[in-house]
Amino acid sequence: MKVLNKSIFLFLISAFLLFGGFAVIAEELPLSLGGHLAAQGNHDAAITEYKRFLFFHPDDARMSEVYYNIGLAYRAQGLWTEAATSLRTATYLANGDETKSEYQLELAVTLIAAQDYDLARLELVKVTMRAPSAQLYRRALFLQAVAYIYQFRWEEARESLRNYTTDERLDMLFDAATDIPLKSARLAKVLSSIFPGAGQVYVGDWKDGLNAIALNGALGFLTVDAILDGHYVDAALFGGFIFWRYYRGNTFRAGQAAELFNKQRIQQAADAILQRLQEIVGTP
Repeated sequence: MKVLNKSIFLFLISAFLLFGGFAVIAEELPLSLGGHLAAQGNHDAAITEYKRFLFFHPDDARMSEVYYNIGLAYRAQGLWTEAATSLRTATYLANGDETKSEYQLELAVTLIAAQDYDLARLELVKVTMRAPSAQLYRRALFLQAVAYIYQFRWEEARESLRNYTTDERLDMLFDAATDIPLKSARLAKVLSSIFPGAGQVYVGDWKDGLNAIALNGALGFLTVDAILDGHYVDAALFGGFIFWRYYRGNTFRAGQAAELFNKQRIQQAADAILQRLQEIVGTP
C-alpha cells in the first residue's frame, strides 16, 4: 500500500511538473515567437502574437514591454497612429522613470516621423522634466532639435543643441539657413502682372517664364490683329476669354514659383543640417 501511495505521489508530482512546464511554455511562446517574427520583418504576425499574449495575460507585469514591442512593429510598417497609441500605453504602464523616458523617446521619434512635431516636442519636454540619466537627456535634446529643424525653426534648434554639441560646421549651417535669400511671392506676381513671365524669370524659372512670354504675347497679338481687321467677335474671344485667362494664370503661377523656390531652399538647408547631425552622432 505504501509502495502504491508512493507511486501515485510520484505520478502526481510528475504530472504537475509536466503540465506546469507546458503552462510556462504556453505563456512564453507568444512573446518569443513575436520577437522572432519581428526580427524576421513579419511585423503583422508579430503583432498578432503579442496581442495573443495580452489577451491571455491581461495582468502580466510585462504588459508595458509588450505594448512597446507592438508600437515598434506598427512603426516599422509606417502605421504612425497605431504606433503612437501603443507607445503611449507602454509609457503609461511602465514601471520606473528610466523605462518611461525610454518609451517616451521612442514615442517622440514616432511622432516626428508622422510629422506631428509639436506633440513630439511635448513628449520630449516631459522627458527632460523627469530629470533622466545623462544619456537619455542628451537624446531628448537631440530629438527636440530635430523636431525644430523639420519646422525650420533654426534658432530654437540651435539652442537645443548647445548642450549636445559645439560643432563649428553645424553652427555655420545654421547661420546659412538663417540668412537664406528668399524670393518675394508678392513681387513675383507684380512683375508678371506688368510683363507676363517676368515673375517666373525673377525666381529663376526661365522655362515657364519664356513659355508665359510666348503664350501671352501670341494671344495678345491675335487679339490686336482681330481688332484691326474688324473681327470684333474674335477679338472678344481671344482677349476677353483666352488671353485674360492665361494672363491671370501667369500671375498666379509666378507667386507659386516664388513659394516653391523658398520651400526648396529652406528644405535644402534643413537637409544639410540633418546630414551634419547624422555625421556627428555616427549613425549609418
